[in-house]
Parts: sequence; C-alpha cells; structure tokens
Amino acid sequence: MLYTAEYKHPGFTKISQYYYRELISRNPITATWMGEHSFDGLLPETGADAVERNISFLREMKADFCSLPENELSIDERIDCASMAHFADQQLFMEEDLQQWRMGRDLALCIGDAILMLFVRDFAPLSDRVLSMISRLKAVPVFLSSSKTLFQRVPALAGEIYLESAANLPGFLDTIEKSIAKHVAPVLAAEFAKASLEAKKSLSEFVHWFKYAIMPKTTSDWTIGHGAFQALLSVKKLGLTQSEITELAQKVTNEANARIDNLSCIILGVTTGTATGARNEVLKKIKNHGPGSFELSLKAYREAMIRSRAFIEASGFATLPQGEELEILETPEYMKHIIPFSAYIGPEKISTHQRGFYLLTRETSGQTGRYNYANIINSVIHEGYPGHHLQITAQNQHPGSMRSFCENMEIIEGWAAYCQKAVREMGFETSSESLFAHASEEIFNAARLMTDINLQTRAWNVDQATQYLMEQAKIDKTTALIEIKRQVLAPGSQLSSLTGEHLLCQLKNDLKQKFQNNFSNRNFHDLLLYQGSVPIHVARDFYPEIVKHHLKAKNRS
Repeated sequence: MLYTAEYKHPGFTKISQYYYRELISRNPITATWMGEHSFDGLLPETGADAVERNISFLREMKADFCSLPENELSIDERIDCASMAHFADQQLFMEEDLQQWRMGRDLALCIGDAILMLFVRDFAPLSDRVLSMISRLKAVPVFLSSSKTLFQRVPALAGEIYLESAANLPGFLDTIEKSIAKHVAPVLAAEFAKASLEAKKSLSEFVHWFKYAIMPKTTSDWTIGHGAFQALLSVKKLGLTQSEITELAQKVTNEANARIDNLSCIILGVTTGTATGARNEVLKKIKNHGPGSFELSLKAYREAMIRSRAFIEASGFATLPQGEELEILETPEYMKHIIPFSAYIGPEKISTHQRGFYLLTRETSGQTGRYNYANIINSVIHEGYPGHHLQITAQNQHPGSMRSFCENMEIIEGWAAYCQKAVREMGFETSSESLFAHASEEIFNAARLMTDINLQTRAWNVDQATQYLMEQAKIDKTTALIEIKRQVLAPGSQLSSLTGEHLLCQLKNDLKQKFQNNFSNRNFHDLLLYQGSVPIHVARDFYPEIVKHHLKAKNRS
C-alpha cells in the first residue's frame, strides 16, 4: 500500500523547515548521515553548556509543533507533530530528568563515526571527502577539551568503554591514512597524516587526563533505579507495564525452548531433544557448518543477501524501493568492541542512490567458526532484506523532512524481529538448522531484555546478569559482557526487539480486523516501511486513518 503523503499547511511548513535546518546544523554527523553535506567539516558542539542549550531548544521545538492547529493539518503533518513531540519528550527525559549526560560521552566513537561516514560513502570525489575529514580531525582538540565538563558522574564501566574506544581509534585513523594515500595527491595525503597525528596527540592527552582525573572518582553504579525505569516506560508510551514485558519475555523463551527441543530431535535423529547434551550437540553441529575463513564468510553473506532480496521481490512480501543497494564490508578496527559480530549502516536520506553498508567483524586471533550458514541467513534477514536495509531505504522515500529525526527503536528493531518469523511463514529458509538458529536468537533477545530490566531496576548485579545471559543464550563470558556494556549507556535499549515485534503484530491484527479483505500483509508491510519509523503509539493513532484515506482514494479512481 503505497500511500502518497500530503503537506499543505504553511505554518507547519515554516516550522518544519526551521527545525530541520536547526537539527542538522546542531548535529553535523547526523547531517552527513542524512546526506546534508554543508556540515561535513564540523564536529558537534559539546560540553555542559551545550547540553543546557539543547534542552532549551528541545522545549521550544516541542512547544512549536504542539502549537499548530490540529484540525487544519493533514494526516502526515499530524503524524510529524506527534512524532517530534515524542522525540523531544524522550530526549528531555534522558538529558534533563535523568541527566544521563553527566555520565559523559564516548568521544572516540563519535570522532570515528564522523570520519567513517565520509570514508565509506562516495557522495563526492575522494579528495573532497578527505578535505572534510581533515577539517574534522583539526576540530578534535577543541571537541575533546570542551567535552571535559560532561564527565561529572562517570560509572567505572562507562569509563572503561570510553577508554577502550580511545585505544582503538588511532588504529582506525591509520587504516584510513593508508587507504587514501594510494588514491589522492601526495600533498593531500600528507595533510591528512598531519591532522591525524595532531588528533591522536590530543586524544592521548585527553586519555591521560581521563585516567588520572576521572577514573579514580568513578562510581560503581550505572543503573537508573526502579522509579526512573517506570518513568522511562511511561515516556516510551508502549502501552505495556514492566510485568507485561517480563511475561512476554518468559513466554517467548518458553516457546523458543520448546521449538529447540523439537528441532534437536529432527537434526540429531533422536526421539527426544531434551536429552542431556542434545542442544549443545546441535549447537556444535551448526557452528561447525560454516565457511572456512573470514573471506569465505563475506562471500556467503553476499550470496545470502542476493537470495533474500530475490525472495522479497518474487513473493510480493513488500515493495522494493528504486535505486537501493547493499554492500558488505569488514567492520573498522575502532568499532570492534562495540560490534562483536555485525551491524548495518543505512544510506543517505536525500541520495538518489540508496546504498547501505553491512559491517561484518573479523574473528580475533585463535577464533574459529564464528560465522555459520544458519546464522548467516538470520543476520541477512535481520539487517538486510526485508530487515533494516529495506526499512531505511523505504523510509527515505518519504517526503517529510522530519521523519528521519523521529525514528523509534520499537518499530526499527521490532520490524527486524517480525521479519524473521514472517518470511519463514511464507516458506523462506525453513530448514531445521535455520529454524533452530532463529529460536536461539529469540531466546537471546529475551535474555537481553531481562538483563536490561533487572540491571536498571537494580534487581540484579552485573555478575548475575552476565551469568543469566551465558546460561540462557549459550554464549561465552566475553560476548555476554559486551552485551552488558551496550546497556550501560542506553537504559531500556534492549526492550525494543521483543516488545516492538509484539506491538507490530498487535497493530497488524487490529488493522486486518478493522479493514478485513481490504487489507493484506503486503499492505501492512508497505505501510510500515514507507511511513518511516514513527513511534508505535503514533502508528496506532494514525495508521487506521491512512488506510481509510487510501481506500477512499482507490475507490474513487
């Protein structure tokens, strides 16, 4: 269902244009991400004063969007107003109410992202992009210095993450330096090398200050507490209580475990999958069935990507956007401690060539069997087709300038989780090994949700959460600790996958019940994809109206 958006109100147009310019100028890395390249040479303003200015800005933005006369706005304008108000509320809750900014920022990761976006995307000649990289590297000393006022209440675990990122960044910059030296003029390469050296020197000085001025004063507690977590759920507007979310996680875990027991019988050719060691034996068998090297893993991912895209097109699962493409690359060195396996980087919103990047992390020395065929296809469905890549490239077709700023993690991660089950219901990748891997992933998502809730509400400590992840998801301690680290700086982040899938299924059932034969699964998929990742409560409020509007237009034609 490809609905045509309508923007007509002059007041909305004026406000949205103003805040679009403000948002991209205040967030130069986001601007580069979206394809607005006037700010490619800048790093974001940072520091405690900058946080206070941003809080005032968010208040003003929410007030302006909420002041528009709702009865004069189109459906699309009302969706944008509600979504931007929700965006402001969530940011204000984190920065003003919880004051999460006092924990500091991962500055090295920010610098790496700023350079990576310019390096991997060929929106301009490499020499032009290198000039922007140089400008950003020259801004690093001021960026690091002004950021010092952020580190007021730093948890020890967060401090370790910041230092780990800082340790990895110089190697990433060296990789960029070696790569561009072969493709740009020697003078430009030398200028990059000089700017990189100065940036690394500033980073080294910052790390020295951080180790001796901040780390000795770090706290052991990084959680927000029970009351704040309930407030977080309220701000998210999921319509689910903590008890309902934990019940959902337990239900998913029980059902996935039952499927795994069943599949173990099939894979091993035994009468019961609950026999001692059956699951471990299947896991071992699946892990051993994979490419023999990292280079072969890259090839297997690329082949799986081609197959999954062909299935989406042939089956009519959803409408593929024009001009989209997905490229698979090795994960940069500086991001390996944050991305243990893989991650997706979407294309620029305003680019006619919608090319995304799928990052795959090389095994460390001595590791073997990281990538197997069953998990490869699961990753491809989640990150590529019909998961995040299809989602982002479809969203980028929407003409609303504000849609890219109101992305909702429950829709984003919920869609990817929903796709894993939906394509299998249509007959794609239904081998026992693939279904086993999918069930294992569901258990992993449920386990992460449980650790997030129990850590943030202080029911569990880190050791308890780590042990729980290891037992439930059958992962090693190193991988479990990496997952815990993700939760340090983003409370509630691990709720999105399971709750998002659950809420999307509810939304689909509500729409199908309301519109019956006039609404299909493909209609639902296209509606979700091409409307963008608006907050789930906004989708519940407005999507029935969009469907009704679309059906009326269809009947008239």
